[in-house]
Amino acid sequence: MAGRNGAEAGISRFGPRRAARILAGEADRVFRPVLVELRARGWRAIPFSLACAALIALFALLQHTDPGWWLVEHVAAVYQALPVWLIVLRLPLSMFAPAPDLPAWGAVAQVLVVFAVAEVQLGRWRTLLVAVCTNALTTLSARLMWIVSAVLGVGTPQIDAYELDTGPSTVVVALSVYVLLRCRAYIVLAAVVLAMVLETVLLPNLAGREHLVAVGLGIASYLIGDRLPVALRDRRARRRL
Repeated sequence: MAGRNGAEAGISRFGPRRAARILAGEADRVFRPVLVELRARGWRAIPFSLACAALIALFALLQHTDPGWWLVEHVAAVYQALPVWLIVLRLPLSMFAPAPDLPAWGAVAQVLVVFAVAEVQLGRWRTLLVAVCTNALTTLSARLMWIVSAVLGVGTPQIDAYELDTGPSTVVVALSVYVLLRCRAYIVLAAVVLAMVLETVLLPNLAGREHLVAVGLGIASYLIGDRLPVALRDRRARRRL
């Protein structure tokens, strides 16, 4: 009887109510600082996020005109058949160009929410640095995966060569992982990682694999940006002793 009571107590301790409280706590740690900043400073608290969302909306509108589509295609469009030097030149704007599998409103919503949270939680310049590095490294990793698939004769390299590799989704994934680790929102983090793994399994394309790379870059950004300085500071403190 005592064992049964203990098991029931354990189930109740980690039941739906407990999970709901944990999720509420994680959401509070992630979003409360953002709401506080917005109440105090208004939209001036997230100028970087607003600028990025505006650029995405602008590119989305431009693509529906002939001159605008030409501009988007020749300034921001990235695909693996292009020479590497041209991909590198287009990288800064490729994050804002329309993504093939993401509607414009979805891209704008992603950026407004995730970039705004990151801008408050991580700071504007760190958010910018993570965004630029993630966009570059995931695109170049896609290039490497495309070369490997072509050499080994696996996957669909002929299709991948001309599939647009644009949009903010990889940056959104990396920033989400970084913020969730910093805020100790481990349940939400697990859900995000699981979603990326399922996407790769169910939709085995370059975009899905890039999202997994973005998860790794988000973790690396957290370790380098948050954990490494603490470890170095502790090491210096121990040396003084």
